[in-house]
Amino acid sequence: MGTQHAEDRTEELPGILHLDMDAFFASVEIRDDPSLQGKPVVVGGAGARGVVAAASYPARTRGIRSAMPMATARRLAPDLIIVPGRMDRYREVSAQVMALLGDVVAEVEQISVDEAFLDVRGARRLFGPPDTIAALLRHRIRAELGLPSSVGGSVSRAVAKIASAQAKPDGMLIIPAEDTAQFLAPLPVSVISGVGPKAVAGLERIGVRTISQLREVPAATVARVLGPRTPEVLRLADGSDRTGLGHRTRDKSLGTERTWDEDLTDPREVRRRITIMADEVAHQLRRSGFVTRTVVLKLRSPDGTTLTRSSTLSQPTASGERLREHVVALWEREQHRLHRIRLAGVRATQLEPADGAPVQQELTGRSAGWQDLEAAMDRARERFGGATVSRGSTLSSEPVGPRQTPPGPPPVPEL
Repeated sequence: MGTQHAEDRTEELPGILHLDMDAFFASVEIRDDPSLQGKPVVVGGAGARGVVAAASYPARTRGIRSAMPMATARRLAPDLIIVPGRMDRYREVSAQVMALLGDVVAEVEQISVDEAFLDVRGARRLFGPPDTIAALLRHRIRAELGLPSSVGGSVSRAVAKIASAQAKPDGMLIIPAEDTAQFLAPLPVSVISGVGPKAVAGLERIGVRTISQLREVPAATVARVLGPRTPEVLRLADGSDRTGLGHRTRDKSLGTERTWDEDLTDPREVRRRITIMADEVAHQLRRSGFVTRTVVLKLRSPDGTTLTRSSTLSQPTASGERLREHVVALWEREQHRLHRIRLAGVRATQLEPADGAPVQQELTGRSAGWQDLEAAMDRARERFGGATVSRGSTLSSEPVGPRQTPPGPPPVPEL
């Protein structure tokens, strides 16, 4: 019996870690240029409609945060240093981080370019308890890559993620199973993944602001606000959630967005810009070894009105021409709804490995010609850079000036 109890206690050790790189883009830039150390640094576009992609912690102390308009960030910090994004560099460093994690822990689930969940139960015999493993990972990332990171640990992936956020910056917080409910009690309900502003407002209307208050409300009342997610959220709130790696599916995607300094009013210009983005996304797919079944077009007007439309392809593809056909068709169907475009984005979802996808049944002369052409374009991009080749239809007759430069990097591929 004593052995059985010991095994039960071992199983209740925090086996899930969430590792999050601190201000990842900004931290990479500061590491690569030490003169930026201690200064308010942001990564993003410097244009009038540029957006902050990442902010260093000195910048955050001024109230600057990710997704903030760059004009607002400049008002908060007149001495702000704006660094253009280098997505290839961030992906390179991300791969180094994930390789380091894989050296220590066998089960790693990367969920974005700068964060991952780890199941460390199998690594205990080699490296010790979860807090020792977390400290080892953070030390190696600092020593070998020169970057700060934060780690949270729990018996639940959701609580591990909350703990890593509480540990920031450059910290570690491991929550024992028996302390989970106490740890969560004073926190606002907004820390729960998936409980967004609308749900928070609905819970506030029934007097719920903290997780401890959420526990006191009947499940039926909570369900009127949260709907089908109610059981999942309540298990998290009372500390009984034990969701580990791989229990939650994520829709892998690749995409890009652009916000322009001047609104687009000419439908032909919108068509040209989304064609460029379709080619960019297709190039990302081919370089990453994926094909897509669904392409998504996102459009936003200056007043914030946003349209998101998708089209499912008959066969998975990584062809820019096929993506272009679909996003242009979506645009032509919806262009009467938005007369001025501030932001547009193209995203490929429902990704599959290219080597495992069905062979496309469209081997016509036209499609074969496009495949050959796109392969040649890929070779030119890899050799000379992304701006060296493009479709003739995407060339603008207008002079290109600084205000036409896209404001910073596209979103990171979520692989």
